[in-house]
Amino acid sequence: MRPEALLAAAEPFTTPVAAVDVATMDANLFAMQQRVAALGWRLRPHAKTHKSSFVARRQIAQGAHGLTAATLREAELFADAGVDDILLAHPPVGAAKLRRVADLAARLRRLAVSVDSVEAVAGVPANVEILWEVDSGHHRLGSVAGRTTVPAVHRLVEAVGIERFRGLLTFPGHVYAARDPAGVASAAEHERAALRATVDLLRAEGIPVRELSLGSTPTIGLRDPAAGAAPEVGDGSAAAARTATASDAGIVIEARPGSYVYGDVQQVALGAMSQDDCALGVVATVVATPAVDRAVIDAGSKALAADVSVPTVQGYGRVAGRENLLVQRMSEEHGVLIAQGSSGLTVGDRVVVIPVHCCTTVNLHPAVLMVEGGAGWWDPVAARGWQAATSGGGA
Repeated sequence: MRPEALLAAAEPFTTPVAAVDVATMDANLFAMQQRVAALGWRLRPHAKTHKSSFVARRQIAQGAHGLTAATLREAELFADAGVDDILLAHPPVGAAKLRRVADLAARLRRLAVSVDSVEAVAGVPANVEILWEVDSGHHRLGSVAGRTTVPAVHRLVEAVGIERFRGLLTFPGHVYAARDPAGVASAAEHERAALRATVDLLRAEGIPVRELSLGSTPTIGLRDPAAGAAPEVGDGSAAAARTATASDAGIVIEARPGSYVYGDVQQVALGAMSQDDCALGVVATVVATPAVDRAVIDAGSKALAADVSVPTVQGYGRVAGRENLLVQRMSEEHGVLIAQGSSGLTVGDRVVVIPVHCCTTVNLHPAVLMVEGGAGWWDPVAARGWQAATSGGGA
């Protein structure tokens, strides 16, 4: 990130301003695309991070095979932007959602959804493909990996047919509890083992597995792309999954990282990205300096994410270019910066805060200031909310 560029572009605007260094973002898109390609995988980014048509098109232009969406509003926006291959990684339960799934499927070359129950596919149109979610350790969605999943997939195949069942999906979200690189590697190994065990058992039962959908930014990472022979299992998710699946002819492996596009404090703490890789910052103004080691900015919990998952992360953001400053606490419209020593700030100064979590920070802003070539322009975060854009329900 070039914080000076974000500060200059945001100068005419009232703070707080969410801003993105497009050059840094593009470097992140390229790095992840290269990493995944080196593994022989396809990249299907999770676009819930940015919720932006502009960024979606940029990802496709870099070589992404399609996009992953968490909500139907996201999927509809990306379809409007020309993306014709979308995975909805959330069970579409309920009549209102199913009507929108049917409309969306009619517009796309390919639509797939992930589920972890047969009940969740009731009413899903026949032209929508199905992935079954396996729990690899996050304990959110997904059947228990291995033998427990086999009868469940049998029931799914009976309900939807063998051709619509495409394969398995997992999310290694427990990586965000890691305290060190060994913890990241452990989460990656759980992910690999969950898929490997389940694929083997399903194939033994005569059920073909054509696709595996996996990954997160920390378990794939942007640095040290794999080249040549894959390392031993345990060196990381990408390498481990490649070791586990490279011999499985006919299986397509897709990676679904999301946060890599912008980066944040959590990705830096987990070793997936460097602080220089972070493209998103929230420009804020110092409104008070009550103590030499404390300053207050006009960006609080309505401008900066408050969800911290990584146990080694302190506070809610770091100040770019000022390593001694962090956002220690927030109220709705105030962020309290604490310094090691003097803050060096005065009332009226502006700073760029790298948020602790980019996805939820972006969701707080109606638009992001894209900074490119010395100029800034507003990019709507158009996929916020859950209602259809034409429903009259707003965001």
